[in-house]
Amino acid sequence: MQSHARVVIVGGGILGAGLLYHLAEEGWNDTLLIEKGELTSGSTWHAAGQCPSFIADYNMAKVHHYGNTMYPNLEARTGQYVGWHGCGGIRFACTRDELDFFKYVEGISKLIGFRMQVVGPNEIGNIFPHVDTSGVLAGAWTLDDGHVDPAGCCNAL
Repeated sequence: MQSHARVVIVGGGILGAGLLYHLAEEGWNDTLLIEKGELTSGSTWHAAGQCPSFIADYNMAKVHHYGNTMYPNLEARTGQYVGWHGCGGIRFACTRDELDFFKYVEGISKLIGFRMQVVGPNEIGNIFPHVDTSGVLAGAWTLDDGHVDPAGCCNAL
């Protein structure tokens, strides 16, 4: 093992591997990742791998958007199985406050560039015909949501 490194990352989960990957992308090669067990042996191995776009914090929404644009291409770039499945998602607003919140997040989506639409109950029924929209005022339809295999994604990074 190296005795010195410019950057030492502790933890071989999705965050540590992701940081190492992005440092390498920026040309950093004097880096070291230390993991006490195996890659993904911490909390990453049992994570759900969900990749939502519906995030109310501007900076975190940028992070999620970046991931949702990176993951679909990561497998081709690395040759490692990632298991990206872009399936979209929908959340329901059943109160006026929730609908106002959806419109707030829709504004963030327009600033960042992820695809989101606030749609009415009839359109929800057209998109997802098996969903009961009784009592639903609107839905936040996020077209770029998806999920990955957490261990595969970590190994790709």
